[in-house]
Amino acid sequence: MSMATMMIAIKPLFSPLTHHRSSRNARLHHHPTRMPLSLNRVATRLATSLASAAAAPPSAAESLVDDFDPELPIEEALTPPSSWYTDPSFLDLELDRVFYRGWQAVGCTDQVKSPQDFFTGRLGNVEFVVCRDDNGKIRAFHNVCRHHASLLASGSGKKSCFVCPYHGWTYALNGALLRATRVKGFRNFDVKEFGLIPLKVATWGPFVLLNFEKDVSPDQEVGSDIAAKEWTCSCVDILGNNCIDPSLTYLWKRECTLECDWKVFCDNYLDEGYHVDQPTVLMILTDSE
Repeated sequence: MSMATMMIAIKPLFSPLTHHRSSRNARLHHHPTRMPLSLNRVATRLATSLASAAAAPPSAAESLVDDFDPELPIEEALTPPSSWYTDPSFLDLELDRVFYRGWQAVGCTDQVKSPQDFFTGRLGNVEFVVCRDDNGKIRAFHNVCRHHASLLASGSGKKSCFVCPYHGWTYALNGALLRATRVKGFRNFDVKEFGLIPLKVATWGPFVLLNFEKDVSPDQEVGSDIAAKEWTCSCVDILGNNCIDPSLTYLWKRECTLECDWKVFCDNYLDEGYHVDQPTVLMILTDSE
């Protein structure tokens, strides 16, 4: 089957942050082996972010990267210490400094191809919903009701509005609160102030990107060129350089839970080319009939 007609979204790609605190098999020892380029970039971003943060007493997690040198050549880079894979506070730091402060691929534009299409997901501790409103605009929100913080929607499909299953608060696809039950007579209650909390959303080729930074206007639009510049570069260029047809068609999503830190999955899959000659990988990397 051609890569142009099939795309399987593995959960660690779009929701990579399941962290098992009891996992002791991920990295038990700090061996001075070479560090894969992909993880070196993540570590560099962590260290750079920490270096630019406001001066404050270092947390336990921040102290874990004190000895990391982002200027070290890849030929001299070392495997991150085991604490980077097992310490819960380090995962919290990664969420804050890496995943919540940049663009993350969460789905495909085919999932919201038509007005009223929607899909939901989770990144770290954040539940989100992405939809295409009645005017054809792609929007994204925290998937939480403004009343008692109930999960608002689940799965994917079509909806003309979002209705909270707890008390029936109803929201338009543009995030506006349409109906709130039993609030008549409440002082200082302004419906306009209780819409869904928006997330910054953009498209990058066939992918939907979200940015979880705060202070986003409900009507804020982000052009794909801006998102591409902030995230990496042209989607067409990247896919083309990797022999992947940019006109990918979304068919289904397959989710799986991996009993490891997210970096172990990336490390094992990329692994400096060791697995490229394996049949299962070649099936993905080549256009086989």
